[in-house]
Amino acid sequence: MNRLQRHLCASLLTALCGLAALSPARAQTYRIVGPDGKITYSDRKPTDPQVRTRALGQTVTSPLFPPTSTPFDLRPAATMPPAARPVAGDAPPVDISGQPFPPNLPEALLDVMVHQFFVQTLVETCDRARPAFAERYRGGVLNWRTRNADILDRSNHIAFTRFTGEQRDLLRATGRARLAPLLPAADATPEDKMLWCDRMSTDLARHQFELVGDRRVEPILDFQAP
Repeated sequence: MNRLQRHLCASLLTALCGLAALSPARAQTYRIVGPDGKITYSDRKPTDPQVRTRALGQTVTSPLFPPTSTPFDLRPAATMPPAARPVAGDAPPVDISGQPFPPNLPEALLDVMVHQFFVQTLVETCDRARPAFAERYRGGVLNWRTRNADILDRSNHIAFTRFTGEQRDLLRATGRARLAPLLPAADATPEDKMLWCDRMSTDLARHQFELVGDRRVEPILDFQAP
């Protein structure tokens, strides 16, 4: 290649680079699902937390735990709740290996987590509210843990072998949020806290908050590691 040819090639390359710099970048398009289910598209990512957004061309998994407005019930469920389905166009949530979770498994671990937080909070709250009854509260919680030990152990094993660290953090945060409405208010009077402690410890002793027999935890009992 002579000097003139080299000069022309260099000039052409410079021109092409200049055109690329001047051309606007291809805008990202977002698929937006509103609270009413209406689907729209935009080149701007919305900031409204009430809408679901997906950048087209990217794989997006459904939330690990679907939103709910139903108060959590500590008493055993007599029927298995329906499995949550991914939002149209989204993939199901996956475990640490990249495999989809079995139906209702994350929700089953959430059920166990809420119960664990409940009994721990019962001890901490009631020890302070009624120190004279501390042994009663601790004994009730110990008996509960003994009766439900198999499910607790299985749940703990699954959480640390199939969930990512981020998913475990989400599990704990969601569990505490689901439990919060069931606890005494932060500004509750000492009398109200004592009444709550008496009622909850009595129900605990009467096996009202068992995991054994709770249909929601069946996916934990049925789970087989791949």
